[in-house]
Amino acid sequence: MFITLTNAKPPFTGKLISINTDTIVTMHENEIDREDGRTDCVTFIFIPPHGTWEVKETLEEIYRKLNQ
Repeated sequence: MFITLTNAKPPFTGKLISINTDTIVTMHENEIDREDGRTDCVTFIFIPPHGTWEVKETLEEIYRKLNQ
């Protein structure tokens, strides 16, 4: 199954990404300091071997999508 989320990583902020839910290993929320001085609260999704993706949705929002 795929879910569509909103990329939070500059320069792709706001772009939609579809993630294969079968490949998600871990997810967690945290604040991140950006190079331009902003601080964003994002959810990190670890999908090996591709790495970690930063998305705007909260863990609760992602869980709702996963359980649909």
